[in-house]
Amino acid sequence: MDTVGVGKSVQRVEAWDKVTGNARYTDDFIKPGILHARMVSSIFAHAHIRSIDITEALDSPGVQAVITGKDFPILKGPVIEDHPPLAIDKVRYYGEPVAVVIANTEFEAASAAEKVYVDYELLPVVNSVREALAPDAPLVHNNLNNYEHVVDNISSEANTNITDRTKICKGDINRGWAESELVIEETYNLPQSDHLAMETRTARAVSRPDGSVLIHTSSQAPFAVKEMIAKYFNVTEGKITVKTPLVGGAFGGKSAVQLEFIAFIASRAVGGERSKDYQYPGRRYYKFTLSSWYGGKD
Repeated sequence: MDTVGVGKSVQRVEAWDKVTGNARYTDDFIKPGILHARMVSSIFAHAHIRSIDITEALDSPGVQAVITGKDFPILKGPVIEDHPPLAIDKVRYYGEPVAVVIANTEFEAASAAEKVYVDYELLPVVNSVREALAPDAPLVHNNLNNYEHVVDNISSEANTNITDRTKICKGDINRGWAESELVIEETYNLPQSDHLAMETRTARAVSRPDGSVLIHTSSQAPFAVKEMIAKYFNVTEGKITVKTPLVGGAFGGKSAVQLEFIAFIASRAVGGERSKDYQYPGRRYYKFTLSSWYGGKD
């Protein structure tokens, strides 16, 4: 019997499927009849949303629904509940999703997304932590201290960009400066970075007539997906199934819950998996069985 320990080579159980190309990831499970969703993202880092015109997008071929932030006005977040799945009234970072187009094919969804017109009123931008802490800094959140806290012991400060303060004290810093032979003061800046995985972030969801929900996602946190969908959309947690096929790299980058919300509300927007007439308020009638999918980078 082979022993396992330091210096011993251990073959991973999924290694053969991966090297032969038989491994199946979230984006590989595409079945006939599935719908595709394309997000419309903000091209500005900070701006008021004056209006969103979805008329032309709704009339595009293959489009089943177009949703905006006001269709699902909830606030969510892992520390404080400070942002909706789709921006409402204001965008706070470049690339923030403001609308989602659901269509029969990926091409039709992408084509119609270009016909969603957003009128922005530009606002001052905060480009660094130093700028954010300045007394006269533009406020990213005007009502920061009014948000619900998910994590205990968070103390947001009104009329600032400060969510919380953490003070770390180790040793006698004044003595350290006094006894130093050389003191160098400098400011260092690092460029923006992200986790780089070969598999991009992707999620697929379907809402069923019996109230159950099935989500496939390339996530490191399937139980967090389950808990947050239940909490924010009033779905019984026991009726939510989250499946994570092989995850093609993550490094912490796939622990946040984001696309799962988008896939879920897209499925709800078109009635989920139904075989009877369903009307989404302000939209159209549908008569087919479907689920919704989005695959791509954040």
